[in-house]
Amino acid sequence: MPAKLQPSEQQPGKLLIVSSSDTKFFGLLKDMILSLERLARQPASRIPAYALGIVDLGLSDEDRAWLAERDAMIVAPRPHMGAGSLDRPLELAFLVRPFLPEYFPGYDIYCWIDSDVWLQNEDAVLGLVDGAAEAGMAIAHENERAYRFQRWLFLWTAKHFVLGYGPFRGAWLLTRPHLNAGMFAIRAGAPHWAAWARRYKAAIDKTGKITPHDQFALNQAIYQDRLPTRFLDASANWICDRGVPMWNDEAGAFCRPYAPYETISALHLAGPGKRTAYRIARTGGGSFTTMIRYGAAPVPAPAAEPAGLSVAAH
Repeated sequence: MPAKLQPSEQQPGKLLIVSSSDTKFFGLLKDMILSLERLARQPASRIPAYALGIVDLGLSDEDRAWLAERDAMIVAPRPHMGAGSLDRPLELAFLVRPFLPEYFPGYDIYCWIDSDVWLQNEDAVLGLVDGAAEAGMAIAHENERAYRFQRWLFLWTAKHFVLGYGPFRGAWLLTRPHLNAGMFAIRAGAPHWAAWARRYKAAIDKTGKITPHDQFALNQAIYQDRLPTRFLDASANWICDRGVPMWNDEAGAFCRPYAPYETISALHLAGPGKRTAYRIARTGGGSFTTMIRYGAAPVPAPAAEPAGLSVAAH
């Protein structure tokens, strides 16, 4: 696994991968980290050396010990922008993200990956890191033909865009490709940090709500402030409950549910995806049912019995 960079070793160009979790969701965080480590260990891996930062939302001593084995830097969140309380650490997880350079100073690229994301290949991380280095920020959009229309989600999004940003600006934002903040990368010193915090604070002051304005304010900052941003497609942050993937039998991986069945880079178990078992169609025919967790795969078919033998009934 990549060694953690000590503060004295931090040089421009260094990458920090950041996430957050409490002990309830620590299994998901482990999946994310293990999937990243697997990719980074591959002989031909192009993932740069990285340090690991974790925002502690209520981890156990055992959780912290596992992270310490990976030299992870663990920090406690705090309120920001006049909002949040130490008694509600899960809310603080949303507030900290525009301030990551303050929690983990000294890095050049900050790449956030939600704890309920896991990685199948390195394309998502490389796209985010390269995009942030080049443009200042990189993030995936949710314009994906395989995503089903969810009326409740559309109405919920419209409601909060209007409440947080007014009817005209909210309606305009609703027409933009929605950007999911479950994965993103921002370069240190980029204007995105301050613009995000400013737009986020305005939405909190207007609505009194911390969520969902963490993500919605980021959309507003990128689009309204015309911040230079590289947009990645949905494979870099695939929302599984919106578009159930298929299984590519040849690649041995979850893939887009249409030809040419390209492997999905990052699978995001947002919302119901964390607790739902899905029927997964296979490119070779048939299907299997599974939760889309790291390591999930169809169970191999039993070997055929040799001719002339019978199986005893019990």
